Amino acid sequence: MKKITTLLLAVSLSALVFTGCEKDKNDDKKEETKTSVVVEEKNMGLIFKFTGTNCYYCGDWGWTMFKDLISTYHKKDAVCIAAYSQNSFAKLLVSPIATDFDRRVPVSSGYPTFTGNFVDGWSQGATFTGMNNVISTNVNNHKNAEVIVNTAYTSTISDDKMTIKTTTKFFKNADGEYNIGVYILEDGIVASQSGPNGGANAVHENVLRAGNSSWGEALANGAISAGKIVEKDITLTLDPTWNKEKLTAFVIIWKKNADKYDFVNATIK
Repeated sequence: MKKITTLLLAVSLSALVFTGCEKDKNDDKKEETKTSVVVEEKNMGLIFKFTGTNCYYCGDWGWTMFKDLISTYHKKDAVCIAAYSQNSFAKLLVSPIATDFDRRVPVSSGYPTFTGNFVDGWSQGATFTGMNNVISTNVNNHKNAEVIVNTAYTSTISDDKMTIKTTTKFFKNADGEYNIGVYILEDGIVASQSGPNGGANAVHENVLRAGNSSWGEALANGAISAGKIVEKDITLTLDPTWNKEKLTAFVIIWKKNADKYDFVNATIK
């Protein structure tokens, strides 16, 4: 009788240990979908002005067109970005990330070039109407498409660092290699600009300054279940010449496609 009781006790303890391990695994799985941060199920597009401070037309019709795009779309349906790339009109405000984005389009019809979600605005004809149609079509189509993934974030500045705390949620099942890019815009930069709307003290809006690399860093890979949540804290170093009161962080989610990354979603506050 004593042996039977001992055996039953041993079996019971073994069962408890096994059940405890399963519970830990289930808890880990639940952690992927548990967060106090609310991620909005929303798509937001990207509007670029690829430009240069020595570009006459960038400071002519391109100047007013960008202002109109900011007024219409920025922080509503899209992130509007002035990308001063290393191009034939480059002088001031040049960013290596802007150059990579320029080559990703690629910009081929001259400067300024406006894009909607990396689609070149010149593709519907060299007219203001054609360029605006490209931007409107791509931004609105993305806005109304199903939301695969989106990010909520907060940003704080301490000394020469900006820390962006991100919470990213997948709303649909997904598969592949996803990256998260965090970037900084600076508004109200006073610098010279060629063209009738420019001058020695032109005020440049929404200038792309920096990021955690052009195509971000690893977010999720492989088969991804709807509801999966990934939290990441990313810290960027600020140039001391930048006006901290005029800096805004924004986020882009990318998906790897062969040797390049495709735009998936963006968000800005």
